[in-house]
Amino acid sequence: MLGRRTQFASFFWMLTLIAVFNIVDFFATEDLVTFGDHSEWNPLMRGLVGTPYFAIYKLVLIPMGLLFLWSVRSSVVPKYKGLIRLACGVYALLMVYTWVVFYA
Repeated sequence: MLGRRTQFASFFWMLTLIAVFNIVDFFATEDLVTFGDHSEWNPLMRGLVGTPYFAIYKLVLIPMGLLFLWSVRSSVVPKYKGLIRLACGVYALLMVYTWVVFYA
């Protein structure tokens, strides 16, 4: 039982980090792309940036998806914890890159 609780606790913190990175990414994108002179590199998001749909996607739909993953954690954690850890790590590296290249 204790192992399962620890597994869910680490899953909770990974989802929390992804949520924080998502919010930071939203404001960095707004600052650099919408109000700055840079362009969006992600071709899937390029059409949404600068529209109200971008805020809805980043600040409503992504957190809802993270809450959904938390609600089905008993079936998700055993299967996909490694992929979620990878996504969290890649997002962390992207945030470091954004900070170093654009704000340092």
